[in-house]
Amino acid sequence: MTAESGTLTIAETQWQSIPRTAAMSVISVDDFTVLEDYIQAWDDLAANALEPNPFYEPWTLLPALKGIAKGKDIRVVLVITLVHDKPVVCGVFPLERKPRYKGLPVAAFSMWQHIYCPLCTPLIRESYARECLDAFLDWLNENNSCSLMDFNLVSGDGPFNRLLNESLTERRVAVEIGESYERAVLRSRDSADQYMCAALRRDHRKDIKRKGRRLAEMGSLEFDSLESGGDIDGWIAEFMQLEASGWKRRGGGAFACSESNRDYFVSVAKAAFARDRLVLLAMRLDGKPLAMKCNFLDAPGSFAFKIAFDESYAAYSPGVLLECENIVRFHAGQQVEWMDSCAIPDHPMIDRLWLDRRTIHSVLIPTAKTGSLLMAALPVMRSINRKLRAIKARNRRDRT
Repeated sequence: MTAESGTLTIAETQWQSIPRTAAMSVISVDDFTVLEDYIQAWDDLAANALEPNPFYEPWTLLPALKGIAKGKDIRVVLVITLVHDKPVVCGVFPLERKPRYKGLPVAAFSMWQHIYCPLCTPLIRESYARECLDAFLDWLNENNSCSLMDFNLVSGDGPFNRLLNESLTERRVAVEIGESYERAVLRSRDSADQYMCAALRRDHRKDIKRKGRRLAEMGSLEFDSLESGGDIDGWIAEFMQLEASGWKRRGGGAFACSESNRDYFVSVAKAAFARDRLVLLAMRLDGKPLAMKCNFLDAPGSFAFKIAFDESYAAYSPGVLLECENIVRFHAGQQVEWMDSCAIPDHPMIDRLWLDRRTIHSVLIPTAKTGSLLMAALPVMRSINRKLRAIKARNRRDRT
């Protein structure tokens, strides 16, 4: 799809009111109903992005803004240019403004990370990448509401990271790298058997096969997946019921825990299914799901969104067995080149099974001259904050 096919119509008066930086124009949107007018152009941007991030595409971000964003100071910054006198979306930056940065009395923007968003790399059109990022950084410098910008939970080893480094280096901007960790990624080997041999010791592989045989002795054990034209509503209901039966419900993270969480999952799963970008896998014993896994396709890669399993069968490691099946199907299908685990740091199962890694980190920058002074003062402010917290903790202990 070309840039021209992703154009959108903006009334002349609205277009004239958009702040401009060189050939790029920037819009900050906090009325999210306005974003509905940009869906076609936004989809085109995602299809031509410098780096894929399905969690900032309209079919995932709009449902999150509708429900999960309530009570937060969120805006979506769009970067737009003209192609043949028609506006084309070149960048989408969902931002959250917080009055305090990690406990310090400093207002800061960050990429918006909600409970179901494992990646915050912004969507930037590849053919206008540098111009788009420069326009966004200029907008940050002109915005007086925050002194800092935190590019949190962004990819640290891909084209976006290189682009950001180049732009900040040329601008001579002070940079602080915050949290950084290596996240598991699935990349194919010659075969699934070769992959499993490289990932696990022989005794571990034998133990996994033994657990599979023991389950099969209890009844009909099979793996299946949601096919095109299948019962998406039934699969969604099964997944939410299975997830809600375990620790995620007790921790408040299960989709069934709240109406907004449930509505979000139903919306994004159906949207991905309609776009032929949903992979739902299940391991069943006599038709009953013991483990289920939800992936999103985003060529050239994919993202392992959620996995759930029946804790009453934990002794048989149903989640591990399904993950092994996922690896087999990944090698057999070759629809995509890689799969991001979307896992937390040091995940006990995924880090053992998946061999490759990608860097996920946070990049903190100042947004104006006052921000540069604050960046320099951050170590002192953090030291003072730690001492104050220690004093408060000591006083609480003394009163008890």
